[in-house]
Amino acid sequence: MSTATVTEKKTANEKPRLILTHGEKGGVGKTTVARVIADFLNSRDNTFRAFDAEGSTGQLLRFHPDVTAPVDVENANTIAPVLDYVMEGTGKRLALVDLGARSGEDVKGWLYRAGALEEAEAARLGITVVYVLGGAVDSVGHLKECFTALGRDVNYVIVKNFGVAGKFDVYDNSKVRKDLLAIGAREINFPALDGSVYQSVDRASVAFAAFADGQTGNFGFTERRYCRTWLRECFAALETVASVLQ
Repeated sequence: MSTATVTEKKTANEKPRLILTHGEKGGVGKTTVARVIADFLNSRDNTFRAFDAEGSTGQLLRFHPDVTAPVDVENANTIAPVLDYVMEGTGKRLALVDLGARSGEDVKGWLYRAGALEEAEAARLGITVVYVLGGAVDSVGHLKECFTALGRDVNYVIVKNFGVAGKFDVYDNSKVRKDLLAIGAREINFPALDGSVYQSVDRASVAFAAFADGQTGNFGFTERRYCRTWLRECFAALETVASVLQ
């Protein structure tokens, strides 16, 4: 149990916040969502740091190198910068962690060992799990396992990524969805970005926002406009859950 006093607790607007992009095995778009969140935070002039749990070859590090550092969530020395940044110092602190595909128990383990769960229980830290769904049964099973491990002391944002699946019937009809919604979890949709445009952004190795704004001169008006329209729709979805992303 936490030993925090009432006066130590912080309101939602005052709390430092840890944002975790999470999901099952590769291919559901976890890093794509993390990249959009990074662009979204930048668009709102939020100061944040990002951490890539895929290490030095991680995609978040590749596309947002100025604000991203590699971390190993299994190692106290390399995971330390995440919670040290969020919990130490003054002012509002935001950290975005692209977790990759890990079990809920693994995530709970490092949050527990690093003290994040205790800080969240004491209302001194906000934790938001942005869970990116695939269309398969495995994705729903993994979400259930994650929810069972982390419980009610974190915020959940469930992302239906239409860039990787056309429907989410298994999730829509699942008990875990009902349980999550009952504790205030939010659901948002990310539309699909045209595949050729996505590949062009990938080749350019720049953030989606930089590509859309023409900060690279290698691609034409139409591709940049496709990306801008898509990003605007993603931002509109994130606006509906902005309270748990800041």
